[in-house]
Amino acid sequence: MFVKPENNKGFTLVELLTVVAIIAILVAVVAPNLFRAIEKSKVTAVVADYMNIKTATLAYYSDTGNWPVGNSGDNSDTDPGFVKQNPNVDNWNGPYLESWPVKNPWGKNYVFVEENDLFGPARCLRVDGVPETAAESLQEQLGETNVKTKKNGVDYVYLLIAKD
Repeated sequence: MFVKPENNKGFTLVELLTVVAIIAILVAVVAPNLFRAIEKSKVTAVVADYMNIKTATLAYYSDTGNWPVGNSGDNSDTDPGFVKQNPNVDNWNGPYLESWPVKNPWGKNYVFVEENDLFGPARCLRVDGVPETAAESLQEQLGETNVKTKKNGVDYVYLLIAKD
C-alpha cells in the first residue's frame, strides 16, 4: 500500500515549469535590449576614439605643417606619428596621443590611411570589422558626409579626418 509522506518540502512539476516559463519570457524581453545596448556602447567608443585621433591629427598638422603619413590602405595598425616622433619630421611637439588604440571594439584594427576613392584626397581613420548596423549608427551620429563604407571581404568604415 502507498503511504503519503506528511511533510512535502519539494516543488511540483507544474511549479517548476511555471518558473522556467517566466524566466524564458523575461530573457526574451531583456536579451534584445541588452545586445542593442552593447552595440551602442561599441559605437560610442569608436566615436570617442575617432574624435581623439582627429584632434591629434589636426594638432600634428598645426605643429609640423604636414599630415601624418597614412598606411596606404594596408592592414597595419601602427602609430602614424602621434605617439613617437618620426625623425624626418620637424617641429613635432607631441605626443599627440598617449597610445595608438590597439584594437577597436570589434577586436579589429584602427588604421590611419590616405584615402583617394571615397572622399577625394583625404586623411581617414579606417575601422575594420564593423557590422552593418554599427556602420549605420556611425553615419547617423557623424553624418553621411563623414562616414563611408567599403566591403572587401572585411567590412571597412572610413571616418573622414581631413580633406586635402
